[in-house]
Amino acid sequence: MSTGSSSRTTKPSKTTVKPLLRKPAAAPRVRRPTAAPRVSSPATAFAKDGFFIARGLFADRIGDLERSFDRIVAQLATSGENTNARWGGTASDQVNGSGRIVTHTHNVQMYDALWATLWYEPRFLDLCEAFLGPDLALHHTKLFQKPAERGAAFPMHQDWGYFPVEGDRCLAAIVHVSRADEQMGCLRIVPGSHRAGRIVNAKGDGDLTELQRRHPLESAVPVLCQPGDVVFFHCLTVHGSGLNTHPTEVRKTVLAQVYDAKTVATPGQHHYNSRFMLRGVNPRMTRSNSDH
Repeated sequence: MSTGSSSRTTKPSKTTVKPLLRKPAAAPRVRRPTAAPRVSSPATAFAKDGFFIARGLFADRIGDLERSFDRIVAQLATSGENTNARWGGTASDQVNGSGRIVTHTHNVQMYDALWATLWYEPRFLDLCEAFLGPDLALHHTKLFQKPAERGAAFPMHQDWGYFPVEGDRCLAAIVHVSRADEQMGCLRIVPGSHRAGRIVNAKGDGDLTELQRRHPLESAVPVLCQPGDVVFFHCLTVHGSGLNTHPTEVRKTVLAQVYDAKTVATPGQHHYNSRFMLRGVNPRMTRSNSDH
């Protein structure tokens, strides 16, 4: 009997390969726009702090301004007059010692028309208007040069006592013709001090007062500037400036005092009041006033 072998063919089982499923990639996170940090307007900063720094406001004119400044200083040197405006009194003696000087004159626009045109620049007047309103009168201007190594300091003070204005609607604008840092005797300010109002005996050019004891020069905030920067500050802001001890650099500034023409500056002050209109009208002007 023959034995037959039968072979059973087993078909390979089909393996179902499932495609690898991947989770869809998460959509990239889109950052929601955040509100831009609030930047105080010049007027808001001025009202809060009593000062505002306009960085580079006249940087494009600094070459002409410095040439004019140096020419005026050279002219002063040949005048034979005393041009050292270092203050007397114990307050000044305390911060200066001896041998310190600061070259000074009033009303630079009387030396060079360049300065007269500068005060009419819209970029300058737009800021003055933001701080004082649309009717702007020039009270006076002044030049200060602190020589290297022996430039005098000014004790802490308020400006109002030198030329009071109704409602204290007056500001100073310091045009930096050179750079200024602490070593060069830069401006120093007490932020917000204008809100205290008028302080008695705040002129700073006499004996040591409570103002200087309360606000020592070295404790005030230094205002570091580059050529062309302009610092605006309120006439009630407590301020001063340090010694220039830099071995080679001269600190050069020109300051303009501007006030609201709707107010009246007290007559009979030592500082000349030009009442020259820079913008708007003077509703308080009269025939007799215009003769003085």
